[in-house]
Amino acid sequence: MKNKKTLKGFTLIELIIVMAIFGIIMVGTMSIINPVNKIIKNASLQEANSAAVDNMKRYFEGTLRYADAIEVFSGDLVDLDGHKVVDEKKAVENFITNHYNNRTNPGTEDPLTGKVRMLKVDNGNGGKVTEYEYDFTAGYAAYKWANKNKVMTKDAYGNDVQEYTKEPCTVELVKKDDSVINPVYYENYSFYFIPGYNKQTNVSDTSIINSALDASGSTVFNASKDKTDVYYATVEPVDSSVSPYKFNRDLFSLSVMTYKKDNAMGNTKSIDATKEYDYSGLLFKSPFALTNINVSLVNINSSFSSDKAGDKYGPIRWDGETNEGNYNPLKMVDIATPTDGKWDYEQINAQEARLINQRYCGYDAQPGQCLYFIYTLPDMK
Repeated sequence: MKNKKTLKGFTLIELIIVMAIFGIIMVGTMSIINPVNKIIKNASLQEANSAAVDNMKRYFEGTLRYADAIEVFSGDLVDLDGHKVVDEKKAVENFITNHYNNRTNPGTEDPLTGKVRMLKVDNGNGGKVTEYEYDFTAGYAAYKWANKNKVMTKDAYGNDVQEYTKEPCTVELVKKDDSVINPVYYENYSFYFIPGYNKQTNVSDTSIINSALDASGSTVFNASKDKTDVYYATVEPVDSSVSPYKFNRDLFSLSVMTYKKDNAMGNTKSIDATKEYDYSGLLFKSPFALTNINVSLVNINSSFSSDKAGDKYGPIRWDGETNEGNYNPLKMVDIATPTDGKWDYEQINAQEARLINQRYCGYDAQPGQCLYFIYTLPDMK
């Protein structure tokens, strides 16, 4: 009689143990794969868009590096007195008034002429960069005497005073260029420009992620529907001791967050129009890549350039008499030696050019989606 062979299988307990072991192995594997996937995804975006980022870096560094004077606005345009500027052209006029009023073309009595440029970065339109070029003629402040005998009047405190009359500067738009950054780069990607030198910081709190709103006030993200390789990040300054999200003349930097065009970005903080704009609430969904652009402001940081004595003086003008005895509102003054044909010059004061000795001016961040760089080059061409 033959012995029957019995087939023996795994017991239920053994199967459970094996499945638990496989589960541990899978969890360990995924914990390794997920970060790798994130790195690959991030690197893929950076590689695919490296041409755009390099183009932007070269453009900003090459364009702003040799600025003779520059004013930088983040968000809404707000002037030196804290008032909102009505439009971009008026901001350019303010720039010329602030820096170049009462200066003349070399060797002439004519008001200074030249070109002023403005770069506008529209974060609300995918980071679109537009360059504007204006021709300008500087204005001036002229003495206005109280009477033909040039006798000063008294103010309410008994002080001798003489009034000023201002001839405003003029600016005329001669060129607008929307293609300084290749438009092809914007077909698949969007860009967000943030003042300062920054880094990205991952965010995992789902309550924060799900609270992010877009510009219309609608929620943007739903973390419960994300795949395992999706993650989020915000942007914060590399150096916490430096005032955040501001341009600085010694470390003139801006960060560019590149992200897929179909991935909306959100803001986890409500915008308060009475306070400086806080970029720390911005939230980006992967894939994205952060790039920092640093610009060395060569002329502005040069003691030679910023202390040129000739830039601090202008010809005296007043409302004086002509040789025929008529009242001339725009007469140039030749006082020292009236017959030598040389105009009398004096130091330009705050009423004539408020920022003649301050070539760099960075304004506090205001609510808004744009960055503005208004500047001139040394040769004014």
